[in-house]
Amino acid sequence: MATVLIILLIILQLIGFLLIFILNSKIAKFKDLEIRQNKIMKEMEDAISAYLLEMKEENDRFINELKNLKSLQSKEFPNDATEQINQPGSDDKQNDLHENGAEKTSLKVVPKSVAKIAYIKQLKTSNEMAGKEKAHKIKENDPLQAETSLKEKVLSLHQEGKSIEEIAKITQKGKNEIELLLKFQK
Repeated sequence: MATVLIILLIILQLIGFLLIFILNSKIAKFKDLEIRQNKIMKEMEDAISAYLLEMKEENDRFINELKNLKSLQSKEFPNDATEQINQPGSDDKQNDLHENGAEKTSLKVVPKSVAKIAYIKQLKTSNEMAGKEKAHKIKENDPLQAETSLKEKVLSLHQEGKSIEEIAKITQKGKNEIELLLKFQK
């Protein structure tokens, strides 16, 4: 009986060691997974920070370009070269306001060249939109034109004396489709 107990204890110890080994390998896998996830998170943080830094530099460059553009426009168009947009009959009202001591309403100052450029851009965009609408209408009509040209082709081939099978091969359509087309045309 003692030998049976000793053998049973040895078997239980082997099973215990096996379970310990399996659990240890699972823990090692989880540690490796955690290390990989931390590495991936760090790479993602680095990529996002690099992207944000790049965006910041690009925004700063854009702001500097806008400032340079404004300074160039102010140098290019001095105040005496600009024209004020006045409404008819507003001169008398402005003189009355000055006489009464009321505040002068500010008028919008727009250089001629800026207005001309904006007008040209508006014309170009409206012309492009009109062209796109025409092209879209033509594309919508294409299936109808293709259908009528197919009908005309089938009718002309039928009048030449071609059989329905020959017409189907030439037009690459089905025999029944050609038969129906000819029946509807009669």
